[in-house]
Amino acid sequence: ECMEGTRQDILSEILDWTNDITAPNILWLKGYPGVGKSTVATTLIEKLRSIGRLGSAFYFKREMADAMTPRALWRRTAYDLGRRYLPIRKHLVALLRADEDILDTPNAHNLFHQLIIDPLTKSDDIPLERLPVVTIDALDECGGIDGQRSDHRAGLMKMVGGWSHLPRRFKLVVTSRGESDIENLFSTTSHHLVEILAGKTAKPHSSRDIMAFLAHQFTEITVAYRNSLPLDWPGLDVIRRLTEMAGGLFIWVDVIIKFIKQGDPQRRLEYILQRNMSGGLGTLYSTILNISFPSPSDEELKGFRAILGAVILLKTPLPISSLLPLLSTRSSTMEYICNQLQSVMDSQGSLRVHHQSFVDFLMDHAACPAGFWIDREDGHRHLTLTCLKMMNSGLRFNICGLKSSYIRNSDVQDLTSITASHISGQLSYSSYFWASHLAEAAFDERIFSHLHEFMHERFLFWLEALSLMKGVNLASSMLKILVDWLSTYGQDARMACDMEKFVAAFANVMSQSIPHIYLSALPFSPLTSVVRREYMKKYPKTIVIRKGEQVSWPAIQKVFTGHSYIIQSVAFSPDGRRVVSGSWDKTVRIWDAETGDLVTQPFQGHKDWVTSVAFSPDGRRVVSGSNDRTVRIWDAET
Repeated sequence: ECMEGTRQDILSEILDWTNDITAPNILWLKGYPGVGKSTVATTLIEKLRSIGRLGSAFYFKREMADAMTPRALWRRTAYDLGRRYLPIRKHLVALLRADEDILDTPNAHNLFHQLIIDPLTKSDDIPLERLPVVTIDALDECGGIDGQRSDHRAGLMKMVGGWSHLPRRFKLVVTSRGESDIENLFSTTSHHLVEILAGKTAKPHSSRDIMAFLAHQFTEITVAYRNSLPLDWPGLDVIRRLTEMAGGLFIWVDVIIKFIKQGDPQRRLEYILQRNMSGGLGTLYSTILNISFPSPSDEELKGFRAILGAVILLKTPLPISSLLPLLSTRSSTMEYICNQLQSVMDSQGSLRVHHQSFVDFLMDHAACPAGFWIDREDGHRHLTLTCLKMMNSGLRFNICGLKSSYIRNSDVQDLTSITASHISGQLSYSSYFWASHLAEAAFDERIFSHLHEFMHERFLFWLEALSLMKGVNLASSMLKILVDWLSTYGQDARMACDMEKFVAAFANVMSQSIPHIYLSALPFSPLTSVVRREYMKKYPKTIVIRKGEQVSWPAIQKVFTGHSYIIQSVAFSPDGRRVVSGSWDKTVRIWDAETGDLVTQPFQGHKDWVTSVAFSPDGRRVVSGSNDRTVRIWDAET
């Protein structure tokens, strides 16, 4: 939270806006990295909680992008609103009684409209003094390291824009940097802007707040060093100079205070003042790296890049106890690097960078000192290798030692705890995310060699692990990445293609019963299946089908059901990921081509049969023609 007495003008402006039901219902708290947006948001949330107006609060974190998705955002928001507001709860309960599967939909747009827009629109009996305020912190961190390239983030932009169509009494606070896609969103969306400025444009109150923060922190240091530092150390002039050097950036001040506390405070403060470490965060971070690693060896730099690359590029944070074996790093190397980076990184439990600006700096080739730069592609190559090595060494037949092949997973007592005791955190991570790293790695002979072992020796063991962890539904998308990667680099992808077909055919049975990977899926595979030929010889005692064996995989891949009358027209999206259909039931539907799930709710509006449908070249819109003599254009995502 903000230190008491700081950021009062910003907080007052935001609180005044929350009370103005005629003002736009979205407030954008915008600012340069490090100016304190999240701190202001946290303080605001506590103030709203104290007066009974906190609707919900959600914090996006780049390092947890796989868990903190738009779907998670709206599920959490609906839960909080329903828990705190009876009128909203009534509408949510009625919705869930009518469709109890809505919470399981992968479609965030449907969740937003059904769990947020509809219940709020119908809730007109909430007292003015209790109207909910929803807060989304760090919108720019949605999508993780992929940033603006993330489909999650692109979809969320539209949903945030959709909030503006709600009645103005329902307020949404969004904090973010001013990145181009977010600027574009708010250029066409009614909103109230509060901007925290930095550098030469920083407002006087920012300097006053920073001075107050510095004075408080230096008081803590003098108390800790009461026998060697005077109580007024380092003096008002030094605090003013540091405030000027900060240029309105609270993160700059926070980092130098942590840096000063990390060693001899007098010597470290003198170093900062002598080097004149103003000029932005890049100068500060470069100086900290050069001080912390004065003459690094090639081995030290390699360890730095491996550890920091993992912290930045991992799809979900891992505790140090799992990260060490995944990276095959010495614990002494890990401890040394963590100790040297205390001012910018938290090493309690999971490694976590204090601020996204340090991640940006490390991945900026022009700004980061040579040797410390984290090459994204090389980092993903390294993580792909570590994941494949972990799976090839850790996956094995009947990994959990299940005693019976006759019962379903759901009937195994304490299967969750058994799984946790036999599948380590690093093996679990590798099984879930190897393909995500492979997708961003260039061709490497070592990767190909480990993939060959995985495909020909460990594939069924991997499916075992996924079944234990309830992740079989993810296998198909991972294998598609494998097929694409092999094909892109001119490698034989026949085995990978057959693995994909194997999963598509038997995912349901494998998710219900681990033994049936071997007892039914393998022997019931077609005679021409590469997976069957490769693995049946390893399990000669499984069942043998004497008559009626399938020769090849069926040509039909998916059957989509949902229309209530004749389907007149279908089309694939340009990227092949979606299918649009038009029917005599007067609806247009968009389907996920991989899963068969509806991507959106059916589009309704035509008064007669829909006879023709097509995607726009960019895949963002759908056009339909009908016997009602109208042509309609639909947003393909909402």
